[in-house]
Amino acid sequence: MPESQRQLRRKRKIVTDIRQITGAMKLVSAAKLRRTLARRETADFYWTQLRETVEILAMRVGDVVRHPYLQQRPVQRLGMLVIGGEKGLCGAYNASIVAAASEAIGAAGLPAEVVLVGGRTGDLARRAGLNVTRQFPGVNDKEAWRQAVQITQHLHELYTDGGCPRIDVAYARFISRVSHRAVVESVLPLDLPPVAEHPEEDYLFEPEPEQLLVDLLPRFLRTRVYRLLLDAAASEHSARLMAMTAATDSADDMIEQLTRLINRARQQDITRELLDVVSGADALAQRV
Repeated sequence: MPESQRQLRRKRKIVTDIRQITGAMKLVSAAKLRRTLARRETADFYWTQLRETVEILAMRVGDVVRHPYLQQRPVQRLGMLVIGGEKGLCGAYNASIVAAASEAIGAAGLPAEVVLVGGRTGDLARRAGLNVTRQFPGVNDKEAWRQAVQITQHLHELYTDGGCPRIDVAYARFISRVSHRAVVESVLPLDLPPVAEHPEEDYLFEPEPEQLLVDLLPRFLRTRVYRLLLDAAASEHSARLMAMTAATDSADDMIEQLTRLINRARQQDITRELLDVVSGADALAQRV
């Protein structure tokens, strides 16, 4: 049975309201993405300088430093940091990260303690049967460094005292504004690849390189976790921006389609009324 104009107008009103919400969320996600990318760019510059310094120190001291973060130990229990989102409405963003973490844990074949970041990710992780031992709130752009310090402290305890000699992280690596990929990387122990040879006379260390490296390694880990949080936040904003853009475009198409149906229904009603008038006029003429 064809829908009446009232039903079609009611549907169009509902879709229009939804379109206003998705459009607003699209604008908010775009603004948050720009802000996060600006913080990420600043953090990347600091990270590059810090990483180069640590690598030069590691090359200089060789195997003299026996820091726990650099020790390779037999792995019988795995730690997994899963960085996801606090909310949904971002497509398959959260589900893809949890799936990547589950696949990595299954491939390792070891019992795992899972540390979560994000409320929505927690729901999905528990449904996937992951052993969640700690959960942190979702990434807040303005509080990302404070969150990184808290998370790093927990990872330190898990690594040194919690019986997890290896800790990985599952997150969405930001590639571009329209692309990100769920990946799993190793966080601890630290892997410092060698850098190109540098003349020793170019560097003057104070204090000694051994002590300086020991002092910088905790900051190195905190900075890396901070970058991971910003990368994940940028990926989440990008995913939500794309999802809300698609939803807004679909709402526009549906509004256009409903408008055509309303116009068609109005034309049919007008035609029906004209036919009734003509039929009535013919009936009166026949009586006369």
